[in-house]
Amino acid sequence: MPARRPPLLFPRRNHGCRVETDLALWGYPALTLENELLRVTVLAGKGADLVEFLYKPLDVDFLWRNANPIRAERAEAPPTDALMSFADRYEGGWQELFPFGSRVQGKVRNTEMYFHGEVWALPWKVEVEEDDPRCVRVRLSVRTRKTPLFLERRMTLRSNSPVLELDEVAWNLGPRPQGVMWGHHPAFGPPFLSPDCEICAPAKTVSVEMKERQPFPRGRYLGRRHDFSRMLRPGAGIERMLYLDELDEGWYALVNRKRKVGFGMRWDAARFPVVWIWQESGKLPQPPHFNASYAMALEPFSHLPGAYDRGEKLLTIPAGGRIEARFLACAIPGGKPVKSLDARGRART
Repeated sequence: MPARRPPLLFPRRNHGCRVETDLALWGYPALTLENELLRVTVLAGKGADLVEFLYKPLDVDFLWRNANPIRAERAEAPPTDALMSFADRYEGGWQELFPFGSRVQGKVRNTEMYFHGEVWALPWKVEVEEDDPRCVRVRLSVRTRKTPLFLERRMTLRSNSPVLELDEVAWNLGPRPQGVMWGHHPAFGPPFLSPDCEICAPAKTVSVEMKERQPFPRGRYLGRRHDFSRMLRPGAGIERMLYLDELDEGWYALVNRKRKVGFGMRWDAARFPVVWIWQESGKLPQPPHFNASYAMALEPFSHLPGAYDRGEKLLTIPAGGRIEARFLACAIPGGKPVKSLDARGRART
């Protein structure tokens, strides 16, 4: 009997939805998800960082790219400095911060945590779950080292859709409940980012460096009236953290009116009730910035920094249990201020 040919389960394509996993970028294993409107590149070998979110019709990549090159580290070599290790390996783009987030290092159950948690520094496993011209889906997963946790992220892209779907599950493999801080750290940069950019969000209040809350978007900064929805000018010599809270819903949009395009995210505000905003415009002298960076991160988060130290109630994963989260990230054409972003990633302007 002649041998049967094995079925070609995942034929490679140059049209519709497609996924490529046999790639490398800057020495790290990488993958791409692509459809007619978007191309998303992920560093699977380093934190499953998203390093490209390209809107093809306008050739606009929303994410910031650090001009200081990074190099691949051995997967089994942990960061040597808990505080500076994030900056040393920061290529820009979009990181997942789990199970800890802060502007300083901290301890969880007497175990020192890296700045911004564990998973950004680890290699993730990749599995293709669906590969069809109508839809592609990959599952990325990672086991933490300092905590008994397992995180998986499914990323889905559908034909002719400007929306990337992220469905996540965090598992506790230990015998005791585990409290976590959890957030996403997408950073935006030129040429998309400019003073023409406006933050649209259903937030009532904003604080600078976790000090007195003020109305959002317009309050006071350095003794003057200030519009917190606008990005700083290049070379302003300012680096600051803002925090949006009292969200009516979990979404934001960053819109560049001049380029007529925006980036949006949507999530569950009950689980991620605050948005951290990092703005850097030529102030930070240390690497990788060297007083030359122009970037802004808009970060949906479960808590404000320092939640562990203040003894706040954390997101808790029961022993042997799990918690789930869903995020949408999308390109928004048109450049008009966004009034809402619905559960399918559709913007109302």
